[in-house]
Amino acid sequence: MKDKDLYRLGLKIKKLREKRGIGRDAFVREAEISKHYFYRIEYGNANPSILELRKIANCLKVRVKDLIDF
Repeated sequence: MKDKDLYRLGLKIKKLREKRGIGRDAFVREAEISKHYFYRIEYGNANPSILELRKIANCLKVRVKDLIDF
């Protein structure tokens, strides 16, 4: 993904997580993703794999398609 797309993805994940009222610490435990890596994803500094996107989508109760459709 391009940098601007990674930024959009991170912003979308952050907004959905906050909408569900889940803090980062609780979210990373549920998603089984490292805290540092998840911070990088939310700030657009990491390019998550499809497997990681699936974990994130499952925790957010959305489809992977919903995360990357911007």
